[in-house]
Amino acid sequence: MIKKPEPWAEILSMRDQMDKIMNESMNLDFKTGNLERRLSLWQPVSDLYETESHLVIEMELPGVLQENVSLEVHGSQIVVFGEKRLEKEASKGAYRMLERSYGPFSRVFVLPDNIESSSIKAVFRNGILRVLIPKAIRKDRPVSITISER
Repeated sequence: MIKKPEPWAEILSMRDQMDKIMNESMNLDFKTGNLERRLSLWQPVSDLYETESHLVIEMELPGVLQENVSLEVHGSQIVVFGEKRLEKEASKGAYRMLERSYGPFSRVFVLPDNIESSSIKAVFRNGILRVLIPKAIRKDRPVSITISER
């Protein structure tokens, strides 16, 4: 019996290998769940900018339900996980074109040292996730340094 090639299985295997490479290159060391299953190749577009008091991440998530999105802080990284579900079905026909991304997604952002991770806030409105990361308040006070002879 001749075994037929399975191109989708090969593609999934390649994706798993790429996920492993990406995990190693980003030095992701998460202790929650199987990260390889949680990462995917589709990543929502995002803006990252800084104000005087906050680091702000804005991510476009049209068609994603709020309950299907989660944020986690792991050391110096903030990770956004979620899933955009395909709600349609072509039961009486077949898709002619399917361009929009569906399935699990993730984004990893490296945070600077001067943030207050315990005070992060997130708002999800009109398909935009806005994450407000407060900067740590640094008071630069003069420090007197004693000078010795030796």
